[in-house]
Amino acid sequence: MRVIQVGAGFWGGGWASVIANSPWTELVALVDLNEMILSEIGDQVGIPENKRFTSLAQALQTVEAEAALVVVPPEAHESVAIQALEAGLHCMIEKPFAPSLSAANKIVEKAEEVGKLVMITQSFRFRRAPRTVKRLIEEGAVGKIESIYGRFRKAPPFTGFRTEMQEPLIVDMSIHHFDYIRGIFGIEPDWVRARSFNPTWSWYKGNASALVEFETSDGTMISYTGSWVSRRPHTGWDATWEIHGQHASILWDDNRVLLYPHDNVIGETVFRKGTLEIANDILEVPLDPVEEEERWGTVREFVTSVKENKQPETHGKDNLRSLGLVLAAVESTKCGGEKINLSKFYKENINELANAK
Repeated sequence: MRVIQVGAGFWGGGWASVIANSPWTELVALVDLNEMILSEIGDQVGIPENKRFTSLAQALQTVEAEAALVVVPPEAHESVAIQALEAGLHCMIEKPFAPSLSAANKIVEKAEEVGKLVMITQSFRFRRAPRTVKRLIEEGAVGKIESIYGRFRKAPPFTGFRTEMQEPLIVDMSIHHFDYIRGIFGIEPDWVRARSFNPTWSWYKGNASALVEFETSDGTMISYTGSWVSRRPHTGWDATWEIHGQHASILWDDNRVLLYPHDNVIGETVFRKGTLEIANDILEVPLDPVEEEERWGTVREFVTSVKENKQPETHGKDNLRSLGLVLAAVESTKCGGEKINLSKFYKENINELANAK
């Protein structure tokens, strides 16, 4: 698949390498407003100078492509994606989808109008550990989930637009973790409340730490704490998760998945396919192999979906719900931790222009 990549800053360099080197894609053009970055990344991935452009319009006039990878700052996702879709390109868009549900929905509607696919790069879903946890839950190993506790701690030395965001942790990082709630744990929350704050040592202008609670109408509770300016100890990028169900619990921590049976411990520990008994009736679950992981898995899913004319796992319309969790949490922080009804929030914000009339 011939791909035009729009955006070469920060994550853009890594994405350009994946697109240029994957067996499913060919990087036919690289676009960025910053000519210095364009030259640097272009040299790194071997893109000829005549395939480097400072606008998508220039690239579209010069090269033939089937898809666009959008890696510009979120505020520009809507305009770039719609331009690409109108030019007949499928789109893969770096998370977060867009700054608002309305903007994201416009992209979804345009894709449906022109008959093209949109996929959001929720690349964390395509890792071995979350795939393993997803399989266990779908097999019924845990039973009905009643409570989940998530904890994320990192301190990446980001610069640029992330340091200017109002809620950098929730919007730019927790989108991965909130997407796990839906895509890996299979939970669709009905309410959210959140508080955010910024430690004195933070290098972000906005709040880089947060406490978030989700709740479902049938009583499942999810507690999430996160920080992008955390003192040690740190967690892995996936966060640390405890998932408690009626039959068993899962501890997912640092790419290690442990299953704790509540009932029938003898039966479970004598033999549960694919697990290893360790001390105290705990079952360690080796991580499921995946053919391609993280960004490579994302690209494979995208290309395969286009070829088979099916919606990819993290397609735009589905991702509206994950984005809704993020934006509703942000709204709650603005309201001092007020409990937000997600269905109401989603409906009110999915088409802001229509609601304003």
